[in-house]
Amino acid sequence: MNRKRVSRRTRERRMSRLLMAAFALVLFIGVFAQIAMMARLSGQNKQVVETEKEIRALSASADNLNLSLNQYHNLERIAARARQLGMEQPNETQLRVVNLPTVIDSTSTQSADNSGAEEMID
Repeated sequence: MNRKRVSRRTRERRMSRLLMAAFALVLFIGVFAQIAMMARLSGQNKQVVETEKEIRALSASADNLNLSLNQYHNLERIAARARQLGMEQPNETQLRVVNLPTVIDSTSTQSADNSGAEEMID
């Protein structure tokens, strides 16, 4: 009888040690997995922050380019620059000559008024 108790206690001790080792192993694997996930999340967070910075920089650049483009499309600015260069609006007595590079033999001439869309061909 005493022998059965000893073997039962021995089995219980072995089982408790085995369960303790299994618990320690599961705990170690869980901690390691948690650290790995946190490292991966930290790396992804850094990528997100860098991408957001790049998006903000590209958005600011696009806004600046749109502003520059709008400045060049300003008709008053174009008129002022044309006056600086000595350009002036044509009057009705002047002729406009249109010479297209693909048509060698023909030159089209129109009056500046062009209300009747008259065309003289040389």
